[in-house]
Amino acid sequence: MTDELRPGQAEMNRLSTVLRITGESASVVSMQAGYQRQAIRRGSDPAADGDPRLQVDFSTKPTLLYIDRSQTQQVGVRQGNTVLLWSQEYRIHRQWLWPKLLFTVTVDGRAVLRVRERFGRNGSARVFDTRSAAALDPVAALALLLLEGRPHKMGLGRGDITS
Repeated sequence: MTDELRPGQAEMNRLSTVLRITGESASVVSMQAGYQRQAIRRGSDPAADGDPRLQVDFSTKPTLLYIDRSQTQQVGVRQGNTVLLWSQEYRIHRQWLWPKLLFTVTVDGRAVLRVRERFGRNGSARVFDTRSAAALDPVAALALLLLEGRPHKMGLGRGDITS
């Protein structure tokens, strides 16, 4: 991992999440894919990317991460504040600054992702400013953001009851 952290922005609502990293032309997109499940694709157009790169399944305890192919292959798990993803261990460090969410993800004590929630223009989406290590796969960055931001718990708009 390098010490360089790249700025980016994510917008999260109950059905989808988009992560854009400054200096990269493609976005990373997650779409709801069944009950409490998010499918992550690289690229702005989910149809053009074929099968999802990664699935985050919130309906299991602990939360599982897997590749969705003909034979499902588990590639990660979250237990408490530790996420094991593709044989790499990530630690999530949370600071709750009500009503905003602030957290950092570390590998071997080095910060690889920093996320700060800010208020968006409308109440149907959460907006996050991100800074991630250049060596961190954007798919892994979005997976870590989803695990902490928990879009499956969010309502669909202003005044909706969260699921």
